[in-house]
Amino acid sequence: MKLKYLLLALTSLALFACSSDDDTETTPAYLLQGTDARPTSWIKPDYSLYELTMSVQVQLGDTLAKYQTDQDLMCATIGGEVRAVTEPKVTMSEIYYPLTIAENGGKKTVALHYYCDSLHRIYTIENWANFDPSAPPIGEDGIYRPKFTASMQ
Repeated sequence: MKLKYLLLALTSLALFACSSDDDTETTPAYLLQGTDARPTSWIKPDYSLYELTMSVQVQLGDTLAKYQTDQDLMCATIGGEVRAVTEPKVTMSEIYYPLTIAENGGKKTVALHYYCDSLHRIYTIENWANFDPSAPPIGEDGIYRPKFTASMQ
């Protein structure tokens, strides 16, 4: 009889141990530590070389917001060339990235890149926006909140 209770107890313990493993959530790969170094090639462009600028303010619009540090960088490129770069700014506890994107006109696509120092990763949105010098700095419906991890989920 004691053996029966012992087996029942061991079976219950084994079931409990297995079910707790199944219930644990795993961290998505895009939120694990990466190996990207802080980009040294992201340098502000010489604005005198360009005719037009597009000024926007950007906040992180996804899970990356909780990983922000003052060592992060936001960068805009057109055709692979850096056209804007900034570190985060803070106003009234709001973290944002003011970007002044330079271009000479024409229909160009802006790619947006975010370096997250705490995760050592660079996240990119290739076709983030069309260059438009008349675009409102904080967007039509409020500040721009790109979701760098949306396609990774």
